[in-house]
Amino acid sequence: MNILYILTEHSYAIFVGIAVVSFAFAVFLFFRSHRFKKKNKALEQKLTELNREVPSREVPNRNRDAEAYRRIVQAVYDDKLYADRHMDRDTFAARMKLSRHALNRIISNNTSGLSFPQWINNIRIETGSDMLLNEPDKSVVDIAKEVGLTPNNFHRLFRNRYGVTPIRYRKDEGRK
Repeated sequence: MNILYILTEHSYAIFVGIAVVSFAFAVFLFFRSHRFKKKNKALEQKLTELNREVPSREVPNRNRDAEAYRRIVQAVYDDKLYADRHMDRDTFAARMKLSRHALNRIISNNTSGLSFPQWINNIRIETGSDMLLNEPDKSVVDIAKEVGLTPNNFHRLFRNRYGVTPIRYRKDEGRK
């Protein structure tokens, strides 16, 4: 019985010891998290201050990008670069004296996120739709080739854009 009493006494001491250590650890974690919250708040304030400065630094880049985009569009239309079926992003970027990354950024920022292929195909389809109306004697196949697309791609892209085939578009819009 004496041994049982000693074990019970030791169990009670061990339990109290574990409780004290647990409480101390909980207090430590509380103060540590409080300190991290203070540091996070200070970092958040610093980031807010830095973000207020960023727009003033980015305005010249936006202006440069807008000017570069204007030059790109002008070259595409003036030199009819859209008509080159083999025009790819790298070739076009080199022609415009831009890196591939810069070309992607400029086009994306000025066209609500379009990629180069989407953007150039939009130009091809817009030009083709104008040609359908303004050059009624020209066949859809010839127009497709003139804007740098295969007839199948022209038909597919045109239908996706306008919801009708090029021939139906020509007939419907020609009546207006």
